[in-house]
Formats: sequence, C-alpha cells, structure tokens
Amino acid sequence: MAAMRPRCLLVLFALVLSAACARAQDLDPDFWVTDQPVYALVRDGNTLYIGGMFTHVGPATGAGVPLSLASGAVVPPYPKVIGTVRVVAPDGSGGWYLGGAFSSVGGLPRANLAHVLADGSVAAWDPSPDGTVFCLGVSGSTIYVGGGFSSVGGQLRRNVAALDAVSGAASAWNPDADGYVNALAVSAGTIYAGGTFRNIGGEARNNIAALDAATGAATAWDPNADTYVSLLALGENVVYACGDFVNIGGQTRYYAAALDVTTGLATAWDPSPGQGRVNALVVEGGAVYAGGTFTSIGGQLRGHLAALDPSTGLATAWDPNVNSEVDALSVVAGTVYVGGSFTSIGGQERQNLGAVEAGSGAVTAWDPSASNVVYALAASGSTLYAGGTFTSMGTVRRNGLAALDATTGVPTAWDPSVHGTVDALAVSAGTVYAGGNFITVGPEYRNCIAAIDAATGSVTAWNPDANNTVLALAVSGSTVYASGYFTHIGGGDRNYIAALDAATGAATAWNPNASNWVLSLAVSGNTVYAGGNFLYIGGGEQWWIAGLDATTGKLIAWLPSANGYVRAILPNGNTVYTGGYFTVMGGAPRNRLAALDATTGNATAWDPNANGTVSCLALSGGTVYAGGNFTSIGSQVRNHLAAVDAVTGAPTSWSPEANGIVRALAVGGGMIYAAGDFTVIGGQPQSFLAAFPTGVPVPVLVSLARAESYPDRVELLWQVSGGGAPVTIQRRGPSGEWQEMGTALPDGTGRVAYTDREVRVGARYGYRLAYGEGERTGFAGEAWVEVPAALTLALRGAQPNPSPERLSVSFTLPGGGPATLELVDVTGRRLFSREVGGLGAGSHVVDLTPGGSLAPGLYWLRLTHGGTTLTAKTAIVR
Repeated sequence: MAAMRPRCLLVLFALVLSAACARAQDLDPDFWVTDQPVYALVRDGNTLYIGGMFTHVGPATGAGVPLSLASGAVVPPYPKVIGTVRVVAPDGSGGWYLGGAFSSVGGLPRANLAHVLADGSVAAWDPSPDGTVFCLGVSGSTIYVGGGFSSVGGQLRRNVAALDAVSGAASAWNPDADGYVNALAVSAGTIYAGGTFRNIGGEARNNIAALDAATGAATAWDPNADTYVSLLALGENVVYACGDFVNIGGQTRYYAAALDVTTGLATAWDPSPGQGRVNALVVEGGAVYAGGTFTSIGGQLRGHLAALDPSTGLATAWDPNVNSEVDALSVVAGTVYVGGSFTSIGGQERQNLGAVEAGSGAVTAWDPSASNVVYALAASGSTLYAGGTFTSMGTVRRNGLAALDATTGVPTAWDPSVHGTVDALAVSAGTVYAGGNFITVGPEYRNCIAAIDAATGSVTAWNPDANNTVLALAVSGSTVYASGYFTHIGGGDRNYIAALDAATGAATAWNPNASNWVLSLAVSGNTVYAGGNFLYIGGGEQWWIAGLDATTGKLIAWLPSANGYVRAILPNGNTVYTGGYFTVMGGAPRNRLAALDATTGNATAWDPNANGTVSCLALSGGTVYAGGNFTSIGSQVRNHLAAVDAVTGAPTSWSPEANGIVRALAVGGGMIYAAGDFTVIGGQPQSFLAAFPTGVPVPVLVSLARAESYPDRVELLWQVSGGGAPVTIQRRGPSGEWQEMGTALPDGTGRVAYTDREVRVGARYGYRLAYGEGERTGFAGEAWVEVPAALTLALRGAQPNPSPERLSVSFTLPGGGPATLELVDVTGRRLFSREVGGLGAGSHVVDLTPGGSLAPGLYWLRLTHGGTTLTAKTAIVR
C-alpha cells in the first residue's frame, strides 16, 4: 500500500473518548492556496488557471508553523492548525504550547489550547478551554493560561487557570477573574495579570494585578488601571504594561507604562505612543522593543515599530519603519523578528512577517511571507514558531491571476498581475481570456476584460474595453462571448451580453440586448445559453434563462423560464444542467438545481433539491459536481460542495464540507478543483482553493466511536457508512512507521472493531483506517492513545455532545470505592445524582437523564471519586 499523508485525524487522551468525525475525501494537502477568495477556474492541459481577488499564493500550512531562524523556511514536520493562534510559548523541550481560537491541530480536535511536541506530533494534552486563549505562561510543570473562558482542564475556571503540563488538568489555583485576562507575566512566586477584570484573586483589582503563584490570591500590588490592559512584560525591577488606559500606577500614562514591582507605582518611563496602541513588547539587550498601531512614540515619529530607552521611554535612533500594524515581536541573537498585518518594512516588501537587525535597523533577507496576520512569535533553539490567522506561509506574489501546475498545485512563472478582481476565465488557442472588475493587467490598461498569452503571461493587444464588470466568458471558434454588468463593450453599446471578435476585440453584430444582468454563459453547437436575472433577451420575453441563436442572437424555441436567477449552466448532450436561486425551472418545481431537456426546455425528472444557491457546476463521468451556498442536497448534509449522480439526481457519498461558499469548479486529469470563500475544506485548513481526485472509492463518513487504552491493551471502534468495502487497520508506534495490523470488513451496521494486545506500558500509539488501493489510498479515523501503567480517573462527558434529550455519559474509574456522577444546571443546582462506584475499575457509559428527558440548554456533569472532582460541560439540543 502506497504511503500517503493522513487526510483527517482524531486524537484522544489515554482513556478519553471522542465522538468527532473524520471526513475521508482525499483532499490533496500539497495543493497551493491563496490569501483571498478565488472566483474563477479553468484547466488547460496540465495547467490550472485561477482568478480572484488574491495577492499571494502559497502552500497550505494552517495558522501555526515552525520556521528556520536562518532561512525563514517552514521546518517540517508540523501539524496544521484550523483557526487562529493568538499566543505561543516554548515547552523547553523543542515543542510548543499554542493558544487561541482554534478547533483542530494536526486534524485532531483541540479547542483553543494544544501542545505540539518537538517531533511535530500533537500531544495528548487537551485542557479544552471553552473560550479563546489570549496568553500563556510556562513555569516548570505548570502552564498558566488566560483568556475568555469559563472552564478549562476539567474544572470551572473563569478566564485564568493553572494547568498541569503532563495531564492538562486544572490545579486548585483559582484567581477567578470576572473579566477577560489578556496578558500574563510569570516571575518568581508571582503571576502578573492584565485584562478587563474588576475582581481577581479575591480582591478588587482594576484591569491589572499580581497573584500569588501558590495560592492564586491577589497581592497588595495594585496599579489600578482605568481601562483594559492588553500586554505585560518584565523588565529590571519593573513590569511594563500596555493597553488602552490613561491612568495607571497613580500617574497619567497614555497606553504604556512601567510599574515598580514593589509598589505598583508608575516610574518615569513614559513613551506616550500618540493615538496608537502597543501590541507587542520585548525587553532585550538594553532596549525595549515595541510594536503596534502607533505612528509616533517616545517623542519621535516611528512607523509601528520602535526601540525605547528602558529608563526614560524615549525612542532611540533605531527606525525600521513598518507600513502597518505590528502585533508580535521576538528578539534572537541580535535580530528582531516582526509579525503583524503589514506589507513592507524599511521600504522592502515583507508580507506580515520579517526581520530587522537590532543594531542598525536594516531589514534582513529573512522573508517567510505569511498570507495573513501574524499574532504570535516565539523562539526555541534554531526555530521561530509563528501563529496567527494566516493559512499559508512561504507565499509568492500573484495579483488576481495565477497559473498552477495541475498535478503538484505549485504556481508556474506565469504572472500577468491584475489590478482588481478576476471573476471569469476562458482559454482558447494559447490565449487566456480574463473578465472581472479590474483596470490594469501588467503594465497595460484593460477595463474589465483582457487577453493574456498563455505561455508568457504578457497582455495581448486585444482590448474590448468594457464599461463595467465582466462575470462570464465562453469561447467558440473565433468568437468570445462575454456577459456581466456592462452596457458598452468592444466599441459598441451592448446590454449585459456581447459577442467579441477573438482577433480584434470588436463587438460583432450579435446583440441579444438583455434587460438586466447576465451572470452565466455556456455554448453548445449553435446555441448560446445565458442565465441571470433578466426578463427580456434575444428579442422576446424570457425569464432568467435563455437559449440564443449563435448566429442571430435571437431566442430559439428552447424556452424553459425560471422564477429566480441562474448562476450556472452546463450543457451535456441532450441535457442542460442549471444552478442558481430558483424554485421553479422548466415548468416544474426545482430547488436551485435542475436538468433541462436540450430540445424542449422542460425539466427532466432529475431533482437533487438543494436548499441554497448553486453557483457553479462541473461534470466528470457520471457525476455532476455542484458548488454554492447550500447546506444540503437531496436531504443529505452537504456544505457548499456536493457530487450528484448525473442520471438519478441522488447525492453521492462525496462530501468535503467546505466552511464557505464554493464559487467555481473545474475538472480534468482525474481531479476536481474547487474555489471560493472557504478556509476549511475536507477537514483541512485549505483556503480558497482545493483539489480532490475524482472516482476515489471512499466511505461517506468515518467516525471514531471508541478509543480506550488499558495497561494490557487498546480497544478501538470505528463507524463506517457509505459502503462495505474492506479497510486496513494501521498502527504507528515508537518506531515512527505506519504498519498494517490486518484488514476488516464493516459489519452489518458499519462498525469496525479492533483490539491491540501487543502494546507496551507508557508507549504512545496511533491507529487509523486505510481504504482504496495504490496511489488512491486514503486514510481516516485516526486516533492516538497512550498506554497507562494504571487506570486513572477520567470524565469524558456526554456522548455525543451536544445530545438530544437523553444523556449517555462516559467516564473511567481507577478502582472501587464510592463514586458519584451528578448532573448540574448552569446555576449550580443539582438535578440528578447517581452512585457509580459499584461499577468498579474500568471505562463505563451510563444514562444520566432524570425523568426520561431534559430541556434544551447547557448543563454540567460532575464526577467525584476519592476526594477528586472532575467536571465537563454538555448541551441538550432538539
């Protein structure tokens, strides 16, 4: 079996159950992505042309990556993060703690907090805070965490907590902040906290406090900031604080101050960063480096980055000049690494990430180029970890148009560079035609439509000069058909649709004269199909969709009519597939998808029934692919992208689950390409562009029903739906290689069970299912477990979560003795209690539903055994 990267992964603590699902859709994880939406696709030979509003393309990395301090290159292996990384802290062993607002790390469910090990794998450590993490502090075996959460590490903890670095469990340390904790700084015996709170550590403290590291109680230190504190850093006998305050430490200090560690009073240090804010602060080498939104600080004009005297707060001569906001700083060996949302440093292009010499302020050659904002930087050894909202690191500039190798997904040198947005593409005879809302292509003025040499990327002389956006293009022989919002194109008045000479760009006599926008075009034989929101076209009344004679521009007898706009038309032999926002098409009720007889215009029996707009269509073999803004087709959940049987109209098992609108599709070479507004698809952080092989025999869904480890075995259970094909069970152990453990057929209910008795206490093992053959092998349902020396107390919570009406609660007891499982409402009132100690050592699932059902809402589960109490949040939904 060919070795391939797993597509979607699931990880669990030893003994921890997960009901999360892994989609098995065979997304190509190596296909490059963009930094902004893609609206148009066309494949020609082995080249995929893409158009949109992007400025960069790059590899799909997710929101957190380790980078070489020497070269700026991404250091593999690393797990991809879905979401936003707000803070990073080294673990002291070559790994990293990540905090933010994310849902998955390396394909594994991780809510807002994760531990990435030095080998690039994700640790079992999973405290799962129920809100965003803004700050971290590492002190030995304790991880301090602050943010906007109400529970973490299995305990109720408001906005700040201390976690065990091994188990992830919350300790008894509980300052209980009544507002967000935005910043933490760890000193010997003291934890400094900043945020939006009014009370913390049992005392009234406005936005800033010092907490006893042992007890969590607030000390007497009380600078009393008049509004929020967003940043803290430790200096020599001072705590630097930044935020939105004007008064702090008994003095007027605009947005930044240095506070005496003993008294809490503001020192003379007073940089006063104008009307901007300080987002990042690092004390290093006799200077305080500050980054933010300011344009002046320390008495000098400074573009978003400055070095301040640690005694006075005055700006030094160091002046790199960043052109926009700085959000993260890290200083390593005489180099200042800078992250944020900028596009240049010192006049040199740097996309959201760069490096500056600490001595001279000169920009270095280090240039990783992130696709979006960098919020966090942290160094360890020879590596700098960057986190943010980016989904790609190592990007290259491509404005609005790019050509990708259709096999590898890597861009070619073709680079026309569009000033504006590209909405439509067509390729014919070595020419790429582009339409959209742009004003230049390369050095040439081209209003909304242009022709580009497919080999060189140079703009040709062809210049129809449209007066408004071109949304659709189709080429037939020596004619280029265009439609959109324009009323003048090719030197003539043409309302929303026109035919252009492919040699001269002049409008031909063909003039259907639509009454309103034409959004889609397709050509088949001597018929030009047009869709949009017009009511009159081709010399007659025709609503939303029409067939036009390619010679005369007049309506043909094909008159289907619709009751809503048509965004996609796909002719195929005697059938014309259509998509849009209609509910009636061709004389029959059809929700957003329909097939029309190419002769009569009547709707066929094909009726997939989409619940939202269909924006694009593509055909491969016997499958119609549909993209848009829907969440179901044929009463099956299909988020924004689906495959439908071209004969029956039934949705196939293929379901990549995009998290945003799919606006363009293309097929070719055994691949289906999707583009649009999404940032996650196929369970991976793949922004705006994705590639999948067609015809891969995959199950519709693989869910991990159970993964539990004991001192002598690991037990796993998968649920597979969508087919009864055999699957191979693979294991990855301490050797680091995946090994086949055997094959299995799903039983009559789709279950695949496996018990591994060849395990070693203390070892960590990964398991997954492999399906398909050769190069089309796919993987799903991956789980990682650690084999314990003994059973430990664990509360996995409701399965599933949220649950409908009844609660099935999963937990593990390490031994006998009294144990109580309770159900508590959000006010703390106990609703139901059950003694479970008699079940003995092992993992158990019990029903905890008083009166047969529960009202919808949030609840807490509480498990008490041997003086230890664990909690878990759950929800009941209808």
